[in-house]
Amino acid sequence: MKKQKLMSRFYPGKICLALAAFVVLLSACDKVKEPIPGYLNFQPFTLQSTDPSVHGSVSSKITHARISLLDPVDSTTQLIGLFELPATVPVLDEGQKTAFIDPVIKANGNSFYLEAYPFYERFYGAVQLIPGEETEVKPTTAYKDGIKFVFIEDFEGASHIFENDQDDNPITTLEASTTDVFEGEKSGKIVLDSANFLAVVATNDFYTIDFSKAGRIYLEVNYKTEVPMEFGLLAVDNVSGLVPNFEFVVLAKNEWNKIYFDLTDLIRTASPVDKFHIVFRAFIPFQNGAPTLDHAEVYLDNIKLIHL
Repeated sequence: MKKQKLMSRFYPGKICLALAAFVVLLSACDKVKEPIPGYLNFQPFTLQSTDPSVHGSVSSKITHARISLLDPVDSTTQLIGLFELPATVPVLDEGQKTAFIDPVIKANGNSFYLEAYPFYERFYGAVQLIPGEETEVKPTTAYKDGIKFVFIEDFEGASHIFENDQDDNPITTLEASTTDVFEGEKSGKIVLDSANFLAVVATNDFYTIDFSKAGRIYLEVNYKTEVPMEFGLLAVDNVSGLVPNFEFVVLAKNEWNKIYFDLTDLIRTASPVDKFHIVFRAFIPFQNGAPTLDHAEVYLDNIKLIHL
C-alpha cells in the first residue's frame, strides 16, 4: 500500500515535467526558419541570326532546356534539371549565379528523344537568386561556328534541288509556290488528288559525308501537310542501283511545324554505299480500298542538311 501511495504521489509530477520538456522542444522547432527558395522563370529560347547567307532561316523548335547553375564563389556547378519551356523553377540558394542552359529539341519529333541540339550554342548568363522573388531569364542561342551546311533549300530561287521526281508522275512534282508561304516569298508545294495520290521526291544530286571528319548529321524541315509524309535516304548502290529507306514519319499538320531528323545512324548503316539522296514521299491514305481525301496539299520550307 505504501508503494502505491508513493507512486500516486510522484507520478503526476513526472508527467508534468515530460509535457513541459515537449513544449520547450516544440517551441525550439518553431524558431527554426524554413528555407525560402528563389524562383527562376525561364522563357523559351530565341535563335539569333549571325550570318543568314550561311545558316539561312532562324526558325526553330526548342521545346526544352537543360539547366545548370555555377556558383562563382566556390566554382561549384549544380545541375538543376531538364524542363519544358517556359518553366518557373524554385532554387534553394541565393546570390548571383551563372546559368548554363542547353537548347533541347525533340529529335525526330519524338518526346522520348529529348536531346541538346548539337548545332546550337549553349547559353551563358548571370542570374540573381533572391529568396521569395522571381527572376526572368530569356535564353538565346545561335548556330555554332564551323557547322557544315551541305545544302539549304528555301525555294526562293528560280529552281530548287528537289526536282528529282521518283514516282514518274509529273502531276505530283514539288514546285515553288506563293500560295502558303512560311517565310520569304515562296515555299515548296505538292498537290495530290484521288487519282494522283502519291508523290516521291528526291534531291537532284547525291551527297557523301566523310565520317572520319563528320559527327552528328541532321535534316531540318519546316512543313505543313494534309497527309502523312515519310522522310529518309535514297542510297546509291553501284550494284543494286537506288535503295530507298524511309525511316521517319510525320502526320498531317494543319499549321506550320518544325522538325529535326537525326540521320546519323541511318547514314552510317547505309554501308557499303557512301552516296545518298535525301528523299521523301507524301500520300493520301486509303480506307476500304478508296482514298480518304479527294484533294490534299503539302508545303515544305527551309530544308537543311547539316553536320559538324
